[in-house]
Amino acid sequence: MHNGMAIDTCVKNFSGAVLKFLAEFTPKCCPRDDPILAGIQNEIGLKNRLRRQWQVTRDPALKAEVNCLQRSVNRLLKEWRKDQLSVTPESLDPEDQSLWRVTKRVMRVPTPSPPLVTLGDITLSDS
Repeated sequence: MHNGMAIDTCVKNFSGAVLKFLAEFTPKCCPRDDPILAGIQNEIGLKNRLRRQWQVTRDPALKAEVNCLQRSVNRLLKEWRKDQLSVTPESLDPEDQSLWRVTKRVMRVPTPSPPLVTLGDITLSDS
């Protein structure tokens, strides 16, 4: 590569290969089929925007609205998850992994928190 034309060609080929690789291996965002879940996602987006705005302004009225939206989002997600668990067993199929997902969700045991240890001793009181 002794001239500018050869360098430009190599750079163009390299950038084309990088863009092709990125387009091939970047995960595609698929739209949600469930309109209820899409509504919940919109509410989460609104809550996040208001929270960012509150972080800048520290307006108490804005914080109250963020807290209200957070409770609403948690309630909606809890209801949606409960509806997802009430799926009829006939609709579960081992071929598409839906049976495994439901079983895994039902059988999940939360990991316990380890005790607090201070100066080699287990802390039992709040103080």
